[in-house]
Formats: sequence, structure tokens, C-alpha cells
Amino acid sequence: MDKFEGTNFLDFKKELLKDSKEREAYERLNPKYDMIQKFIERRNEKRLSQRGLANLVGMQQSAIARLENGDHNSTVDTLLKVAGALDLDVELKRKSPVRASLIKP
Repeated sequence: MDKFEGTNFLDFKKELLKDSKEREAYERLNPKYDMIQKFIERRNEKRLSQRGLANLVGMQQSAIARLENGDHNSTVDTLLKVAGALDLDVELKRKSPVRASLIKP
């Protein structure tokens, strides 16, 4: 029987990002997924379930799941509520020149 060798994610990502269109799409979505990752990491640090976080902000667990999944466009108010419950600050900063040139409006 042949041994299955899985794909290394970092190698796959490096190869994928060689394509300029793929790289632009990745750069556009990266801030969103960075924020989601920080929400999940902080929720886990605080040992909160999705339901526990939802109770803190007065939402349903399913709303937290949609936010963490990234498929739903949450409002700024929702993001600020969740960030506040997780003791996180929301900060906007100027894009780096390289990154700004990759992102088209």
C-alpha cells in the first residue's frame, strides 16, 4: 500500500500566492480573518464557549458561530460588542504601502 503524503499548507499557500489575482483576493480578506482568529483565540483564553460569549453580549450562540465562521457580514456594533466582551480594543491603522497597492477598491 502506498503511503499518503498530505499537502503542506505553507507550501500550498506559497504556491497559490504566486498568482497575482489569488494574492489580491487573499490580501483583501486577510484583515477579516485576522480579526476572527483573534476573537476565537481570546474567547479560548477566557475559557468561554460560543454560548457563554453570546450570553455576555446578549446574542444567540448561532450568531457567534456565524461571526467566527466568517460567512456572515457582522455589523460594526456587533464587532464592538464582541470585542468589548473579550476585553479587546479595536484599532484602525494605516495600511503599509505594499499592502495598500495590492488591494483595489
